[in-house]
Amino acid sequence: MTNEKPLLYESYPGSIVDVSQLKYMLEKIRGYGYEKIGFILDRGYFSKANIQFMDSCDYDFVMMVKGRASFVHSLIMEHIGEFESKRACSIKAYRTYGMTVKAKLYADDETDRYFHIYYKAKKQASERARLEADLDRMEAEMDKIKGREYKLPKRYEHYFKLTYHKGKFYGYEEREDVIERELQLCGYFAIVTSEKMTASEALNLYKSRDISEKLFGSDKT
Repeated sequence: MTNEKPLLYESYPGSIVDVSQLKYMLEKIRGYGYEKIGFILDRGYFSKANIQFMDSCDYDFVMMVKGRASFVHSLIMEHIGEFESKRACSIKAYRTYGMTVKAKLYADDETDRYFHIYYKAKKQASERARLEADLDRMEAEMDKIKGREYKLPKRYEHYFKLTYHKGKFYGYEEREDVIERELQLCGYFAIVTSEKMTASEALNLYKSRDISEKLFGSDKT
């Protein structure tokens, strides 16, 4: 798979969700007669249905994986500590370390995919700081409303065990296992590809989409 100049572009309303738009876009591309092409896609397009459809079209892909996907978390946790300091895994251009593993994307997947797992120290520091700041902000907000009738958003329930009595909020307790797991995952991300390639090659291809986007932008202006 190589990344060349864009074949076409279209503008869509911001209200259209990426994950639901891919099939329409691919069918349109097939209508132009393009074959033997691949796609570099951001995490907004990540879904089982989209990957199955690309398989059926025999299209190759490089796709960023949604960070909150549970199987991605499990895959990362399985390999934490195996590559983050190994010089052979260093991708110097991005100050990132990466490794590649083969795995199935979902339980009934018929194809082994290539998952490229990455770790970046700078990303880890910023994500940890952001998570700690979010937790501090939520705790400060909860301290203000103790004893009042108030229903906190779902996000709070993800990180805290909340106590209510007769509609009033009375207290909270950290879900330490959830928070510790997210702290461990800070700094990691993953890309899945249909073709066999190294972690460095996959990241270079994914980053090259920025060049295509700039070409789109200059053409539209």
